[in-house]
Amino acid sequence: MTRWKKDAKEFTVRLNDDTTGSQICRIPKPIVDLLGKPEGVKFLVKGKNIVIVAGEKR
Repeated sequence: MTRWKKDAKEFTVRLNDDTTGSQICRIPKPIVDLLGKPEGVKFLVKGKNIVIVAGEKR
């Protein structure tokens, strides 16, 4: 299991192909903790930026 520095502000994760055209990745624990351990996450496209917000499970 990957260990993250306590004060880390940047997280690089590996993407794995799931054979359907989507990608699978693990969200780093510090990010999950900041989001409040949500049931799901939402990706919002804002221009050339992507915003991730905590959300409910769909």
